[in-house]
Amino acid sequence: MTKTENKSKLFGIIGTPVEHSLSPKMHAFMAKSLDIDMSYELFDVKPEKLHTTMENFKKTSACGFNITAPHKIEIIKELDEVLDDALCMNSVNTIVNRNGKWTGYNTDGDGFCISLLFENCEIKDKNILIIGAGGAARGVCYKLAEYGAKSISITARTKEKIHIIGEMVKKYSDAEFYPEIDKTKKYDIIINTTPLGMHPNEDKNPCDFMDIINESTVCCDLIYNPCKTVFLKESEKKNAKIINGLGMLVMQGILAFEKFHNVQLDRKKYYEELNCLLADYKI
Repeated sequence: MTKTENKSKLFGIIGTPVEHSLSPKMHAFMAKSLDIDMSYELFDVKPEKLHTTMENFKKTSACGFNITAPHKIEIIKELDEVLDDALCMNSVNTIVNRNGKWTGYNTDGDGFCISLLFENCEIKDKNILIIGAGGAARGVCYKLAEYGAKSISITARTKEKIHIIGEMVKKYSDAEFYPEIDKTKKYDIIINTTPLGMHPNEDKNPCDFMDIINESTVCCDLIYNPCKTVFLKESEKKNAKIINGLGMLVMQGILAFEKFHNVQLDRKKYYEELNCLLADYKI
């Protein structure tokens, strides 16, 4: 357990591992700037302990938590209500206690899409290729479709997971969906949602089709440590615009903070300030 400050309102992040999380630093910065009385702690919780942990928190005055891997799906069973977007994604990353009623939200997809727009990367009418079909891909695909993507293609090892995402996209949007890569297709945006490129696989590149990347491609990685994965480094060599996962991390945190405290922030301002704060932070 790690505390930001010993104040009255308890918030935190639940997952495993969490010891390197940047969330305490982000939430402490926003709370200080708004003079909000709170503490934000790290709770390393194994999957088999999630139910007991939540039962214990429900007996306290805890106000809310960010939820990270591997609990984003299983946490749903512990909640009184799950909001529509999170229900459609079957993934929750933020939970809030309102007068004893625990409600689940998902700020990952919006966080990613808003961060792209803040980085001058348009989504509407773009052809997008997603690498990976895990939980992160699910939230990102759902929101990319909602933000007006023309088409979404997925390349991943697990066909069943691709099918699940495809059904979700087709049900809730007008975006075209393709369950595989088409190397003859021009992709405007390519996004890595897998952990390849992060410790202990820093030397791995999840993209084995670098030949389709050029100076008009935007290449994104949800990984922010290292700040430039092999995928981003190789894409940069092809003069593509590259975006790492720090912006998504920051933006989903801003959206979660708004839900925690029922406030509306100047998102662009905090996005820029938090990116500067965390850009050189060594994990």
